[in-house]
Amino acid sequence: MDRPEAAQLPVSGGSNEHGNRPPVPPRKWSPLFWAILKFMCLYHHRTVVPPKRICFGCCVDRFRKRSHGSNGASGNEERHDAEMEPLLVRYEYKDLDTRLMDARRGTGEEGTPLLGQEGTCLVCDTLWWNRDGMVEKYTEEDIGIGWWNHRGSGILSSLLLMGALTLIILDVVNYLDQLWGKPDLILRLMRKTTLYVGLLLYPALALSSKLRSLLPTSLHNFQWALPLNVRYLIRRGQFLDIRRKGLPGKLMLFFFLTTPLIAALYRFLIFAVLSQCVSDWSTVVTSIVGVIFGQWFGLFVYLLYFIRVSLQREFDLLLIYFRENEGDQTRCRGAFYSTVLDFDCFKQLVNLTIFVLLPLGIFSVSSNLTYEYMFANDACIEVDQRNVSVAHHTLRLAWMEILIMCCSFLAAVGGSQAEYVFDNFVIRLFHLRSGEHWVFWRSVMRDINYVGDNHSHFLLVTTAFSFVSLFMAFNFANQDITDLAVCNDTLHVDLCV
Repeated sequence: MDRPEAAQLPVSGGSNEHGNRPPVPPRKWSPLFWAILKFMCLYHHRTVVPPKRICFGCCVDRFRKRSHGSNGASGNEERHDAEMEPLLVRYEYKDLDTRLMDARRGTGEEGTPLLGQEGTCLVCDTLWWNRDGMVEKYTEEDIGIGWWNHRGSGILSSLLLMGALTLIILDVVNYLDQLWGKPDLILRLMRKTTLYVGLLLYPALALSSKLRSLLPTSLHNFQWALPLNVRYLIRRGQFLDIRRKGLPGKLMLFFFLTTPLIAALYRFLIFAVLSQCVSDWSTVVTSIVGVIFGQWFGLFVYLLYFIRVSLQREFDLLLIYFRENEGDQTRCRGAFYSTVLDFDCFKQLVNLTIFVLLPLGIFSVSSNLTYEYMFANDACIEVDQRNVSVAHHTLRLAWMEILIMCCSFLAAVGGSQAEYVFDNFVIRLFHLRSGEHWVFWRSVMRDINYVGDNHSHFLLVTTAFSFVSLFMAFNFANQDITDLAVCNDTLHVDLCV
């Protein structure tokens, strides 16, 4: 099916690349944005902004023409089904282009790059919307990425992530050696385990995103890893007017960065000043790595906030697009699925984060409450009051870390789930319906129902896992805390373990 010819984008009276494009401010994107991506070790691709963007409908049309262009053969279409995933076309365009070029050389087809032709339809133009709904095409030089994504950035960032993971895993092995198999230290084991698993969440996701980019056709179903792709984040940023206003939610960013740092400083104060623990080089390295992992978690939840507000803005523009193009099913459906694909990746990442954090929170709360009751039990008589004071500080630190994780995530997502962003769009879209184009709106509702039924299984698994965690926590809490704490008239808390 032929695509409609390019024309003026109707969202806000904007124009195309060659006509009345509004003046673009000369300022580049905020350097803080690129610094955050650098610190989080997210750079992987050497090219992060494509010279052209082509919608999936146009891509499929051209691919079909090529597939049937040589002796009527259509086998190539089936052979490259995995490579024609919409998200691969959008975010893994260079690798995909090379692979399809090589495949066509073997069939005698012309070696024209799949993404090498100029996008000529209005749906392609929607991929360049800015915050005002204008088609604003840009290059890497325009947004100022420059040396932030230097040659070798991908390898360096991967090595840093793997190095940090190695250090934290060595620390996990060290504390497991000291705490495993000791009933009187089971509470300490639970608290440390939940903390370390929470800190490991981000680097594991970042490495998964890089692995997906290395094996795009094999791991194309790992859509939850795509929001940590720099190409994805740059497209999200184009809806937020970073040129003039800088990063959105500066107070949120300050909160996400300072709260983990305060918790890390409090932990250092407890174990280096208040307690009598002997510090060595491994303790110092662990403390530094802990600060880095805490900052990573804070910036990770900020990226969730960044993506969420960007998607909300894009859905706002999509409403205007539907209102001004009511009845044009091809254009509206193409723009709709373009936005929904990005939203679905964000939703899966949020669900996966809930899948990890919710059971951890249940275990953390249960172990902390058990500790509280243990210290309130009359059978526990502590001789060393200094240790009692330090133990209370560690309890406060544990509660602080739980609150930081929960509050940061809820503030970033705007709730416990991401589905409300799409639901709000659908509710407002209902008010645009008119009887004049009832066939068009019936098709739109059918598309919305299809997208709404495509729920992730993460939510079901998380619910089941949470019930199991809750049962285990209650079962654990029913144990005799005097036995767990070895409260046989004396309690000595070894805080250095």
